[in-house]
Amino acid sequence: MRAPRPTDEFGPVRSRLLAAIGYLRARSWVVFLTGVLLALLVLVPFHWVDRQAQFTGVPAAITSLLVVGCAIVGGPRVGAGMAVAGGAVFDTFVVTERWLATGLTTGAVLIVWVVVGIAAGMLGDRYRGQVARALHQAHSARDALDGVLEATPAFHLHGSSPAVARAICDAAQKTFACDLVALFAIEGERLRLLARSPYLATTGERLVMEPSAELQKELGDDPLPLFVSDIRTAHSPRLPRAITGDADQVAAIRAPVLLDDVPVALLAISWAHAMPAPERGELGVVQRFVEHAAVALGQAQRREAQRDVAALYRRFQASLVPAVDVSVPGISIASLYRPGERRMLLGGDFVDTVLRPDGHLAAVIGDITGHGPDAAALGSSLRAAWRALMLRGAPLGESMRTLNSLTLDESDRAEAGELGLSLLATVCVVEIDAAAGEARFAVAGHPPPLMLGAGVAPLRHEPGPMMGLDPADAWPVTRIGLAAHWGVLLYTDGIVEARVAPGSTARLGVDGLAARMAGLWEREALTKDDLGALVDDVQAAQDGPLPDDVALLLLTAEAGTA
Repeated sequence: MRAPRPTDEFGPVRSRLLAAIGYLRARSWVVFLTGVLLALLVLVPFHWVDRQAQFTGVPAAITSLLVVGCAIVGGPRVGAGMAVAGGAVFDTFVVTERWLATGLTTGAVLIVWVVVGIAAGMLGDRYRGQVARALHQAHSARDALDGVLEATPAFHLHGSSPAVARAICDAAQKTFACDLVALFAIEGERLRLLARSPYLATTGERLVMEPSAELQKELGDDPLPLFVSDIRTAHSPRLPRAITGDADQVAAIRAPVLLDDVPVALLAISWAHAMPAPERGELGVVQRFVEHAAVALGQAQRREAQRDVAALYRRFQASLVPAVDVSVPGISIASLYRPGERRMLLGGDFVDTVLRPDGHLAAVIGDITGHGPDAAALGSSLRAAWRALMLRGAPLGESMRTLNSLTLDESDRAEAGELGLSLLATVCVVEIDAAAGEARFAVAGHPPPLMLGAGVAPLRHEPGPMMGLDPADAWPVTRIGLAAHWGVLLYTDGIVEARVAPGSTARLGVDGLAARMAGLWEREALTKDDLGALVDDVQAAQDGPLPDDVALLLLTAEAGTA
């Protein structure tokens, strides 16, 4: 399918031998003279051998070998000439000095040698022709294979599946010197055009779909590359319309692209002129090409799947800790989420704020036991359910009971799953009526909020049990009055469980967090960046990332609203 390139496909010894024979074949007179000279050198000494009649068979055999050898190397004409010359030497020096007197016997032997010389020469020419064709095919296949090896790295330099498909088509057109290449994805019972070369400049790479049930059956029966000498005939093997619909195309090869022995794509290449049937080695090169194409397409699909999973993970993580952008007159809101050292696991921390129908600000923070998809799913469900409850004006106590029922249901589902682990949740909710200067809290096994005012101290409250333990109604609501200059910090236990020093068993604890927060409160450092600096300081103290996720939500009275 491509012009041959010189190679020693059959090894250096055989290649050189064939080259030498070809050289001598082109100069048959050299072969003839060499044969005559050898005949004289070998046969003349027999003239002086005693009892030469008893040794006639030996020189006769030597003469036959010389005739056959010269015929194979030089061809039929050299074989015939050598038979006459060798016969003359044999009869003159071996049989008798008066060789013409032998009559019919000598003539018959001479005729046999001539026939043998012509036959051996014809066989030699046929063998050389076969060898030349084999070498030509081997050179062509080797050249095409080199083209495949040179082209396939380009498949892997492109990220997306469409880019890889385009690179495959461009490389196939160059490698096989064809006029048209098209690559199709097999999707159900249809084919979808992925790319084609040359590119359709007027219509682009259109989304071409066509039924392919019969074609897929043929591919399943014969998954090897198939040559079609004339795609215009009615009974030719099936090819996609992107190939057969082009009136200029004549011959084609279709090659299934297999992944795990299943056809997932189809490569079709065609020529705008008649092509001889490719040899087995050439079809083998096509097979090798589609194998490389299958690897490249598989890698592109895996890269896209990994990107999709990473994007889904980021979106899902963002849904667990959404950007808090509620605007409430008189209240400033700052939030921060920092993943722990298990960065590749879905966490269960969640936080949110919402403006209730009565104008009050409601906020929630929670933490699900464990990590992974079950914990993340429960955290997302609790946040969404709480948000819906607050938007319809449900009281805090009712919302806590509903969240507990949801936790019990999701815990039962998780326990019946692969890991067989039940789930629990700690939750803290707060409702702030800034106009009345009042806040209401309900806590389910969660670390107590920090109240910021004349100082910083944990909220004194009556906590309820963690959610998911039982369907009890045991989450009392704590009411407190707010100072003129107030603040509330909600947090998850990831920060209070930080170590106070590298290798220390002592934890930061709620009191340690309150002490650090007091410094920020005194400086009125109350932004998201200030919360980030606080977490950075805690991490620096233990000389490493926090072992668990951290979520912080700071609610403060805006300056000038007191």
